[in-house]
Amino acid sequence: MRSAERLVEQQYAMLLRRDVARLPDLYARDAFYAMPGVTVRPIELPALLRTWTGAFPDLRVDPTGRVQTAGGAAVEQRLTGTHTGVLHSPFGTVAPTGRAVSWDVVDVVRVRRGRIAAWRSYFDWGQLLAELGLHLEGLSREPQHDPLALPV
Repeated sequence: MRSAERLVEQQYAMLLRRDVARLPDLYARDAFYAMPGVTVRPIELPALLRTWTGAFPDLRVDPTGRVQTAGGAAVEQRLTGTHTGVLHSPFGTVAPTGRAVSWDVVDVVRVRRGRIAAWRSYFDWGQLLAELGLHLEGLSREPQHDPLALPV
């Protein structure tokens, strides 16, 4: 049975290789992946992560800390990349800025029977948008239709 640490390492490796099509295989059928403003089912995860690798084609993940429990793990990390593609955010679409940016992320992963049951990625959109030279007050706060979001 795969441990939380092994599953987290597999997901990061697949993301960095841009090999995200098989990510749903790591997840339980009733699992979810959530980040601020978006929650998706495992089958929708490859499309969501492709939007990030499309916006930041040179995206790097540098873990800075890790905590493990019997049922999961939490990983602190710094993501770094150059914004050369369109970024889709809960606040609207952000055209490429060409800026090199870094932002902090904490992933909290719960595992059940050797598969990911829940993956919550926490980060500050304000920090990321400021790094891109934008400010939240300049973006629409109207709810955007997100084709990847789960129905409420």
